[in-house]
Amino acid sequence: MRAFEFLTEAEAPVKKKVGREFDHLEDKVFTDPINGALEAVDILDSLSSGADDVALKWDGNPTVYFGRDSDGTFRLVGKNNWGREEGMSSSAEELKNFILSRGKGEDWRPKFAQDMANLWPIFEKAVPDSYVGYLYGDLLYHPGKPFAEKDGQLQFTPNQTTYMVNPNSEVGKNIERSKVGVAVHSEYLNFGDKTGEPISDIDDFKGNPDLMVFGQTYVAKRPAVGAENIEDIRQAAKQHQASIAKLLSPKPGLMDINEIIYRFMNAQSRAKKLDQLDPKSFFDWLATSNVSQPKQKKIADLSQQYEGVLAQAFYLVREIMKAKNEIIRELDATEGDIKQMTKGQAGGEGYVKIGSKVKLVPRDRWQPFRSE
Repeated sequence: MRAFEFLTEAEAPVKKKVGREFDHLEDKVFTDPINGALEAVDILDSLSSGADDVALKWDGNPTVYFGRDSDGTFRLVGKNNWGREEGMSSSAEELKNFILSRGKGEDWRPKFAQDMANLWPIFEKAVPDSYVGYLYGDLLYHPGKPFAEKDGQLQFTPNQTTYMVNPNSEVGKNIERSKVGVAVHSEYLNFGDKTGEPISDIDDFKGNPDLMVFGQTYVAKRPAVGAENIEDIRQAAKQHQASIAKLLSPKPGLMDINEIIYRFMNAQSRAKKLDQLDPKSFFDWLATSNVSQPKQKKIADLSQQYEGVLAQAFYLVREIMKAKNEIIRELDATEGDIKQMTKGQAGGEGYVKIGSKVKLVPRDRWQPFRSE
């Protein structure tokens, strides 16, 4: 149990951030119980009139961080290196040796270590000597897993999604000239920083044609969301937002009720039980979870104290998810230079709405390798 959970009744509860930098749209109901449901409705409403800041959520793999320290030292590291003193690789050989030193002798590790080392000169050449900071991104293709020409398209499958690019488009021509593709997401000032800023300008990193740097790839489709449906959700959110905030507010001995619901949502997603988002399913899951018995009792008591509120919260989650899934279907059907296919279905990992910092992920079909 965390130390901050040992609070007396006289101590003020401390609000804890739940979720990730980009929340699932429907998760805002409980990750931000004060305003989240109403904010989610406003986002749905804005999407019904335009998608100017909606971008592809690239399904790249593996994650990389690359950039320069203030003294000009270039570094390229993977996710396991980031923020580790022993992982501050300053050469391709150091990066390779670090990767080989981890794990349990997996068969794939030597090839992965060499593939990463081979990327070093390509990334280093692309980062200006005067640049200070780091970019975070995901590999889309590289010599160890290159793109291919198939059925008149340039295709690459970095993870679960296959991307098909028109070779006659500008992005297709750039891919054909390159050896490595990386989709960048955020920029960090220092090695190991926990939070960064979204990347808006990638022009400084186009100096090496061997490296294709993908910034935010926006969609042009205007999704149509039924105005009546949005208004129904809005009215329910207005009616129940205050009660939801009271139910999910941090309390002595139960500082993380919204985090517990967040875990339940991810468990239902992984189990493909998103059609079972209701109090009964939640308490069934809770009884088999590692949540302590005292916390389980507090949650049950709160549910009785705020009778019906938990059911309304899950109702909002389900309705927001339905509207979101309709938006995703329409965006997936958009004709463009980049098409996506996942497990035989049109579409990929989903989309992100940059300004609102939410992700539109089709959780009914998308199964991440780890908790979202």
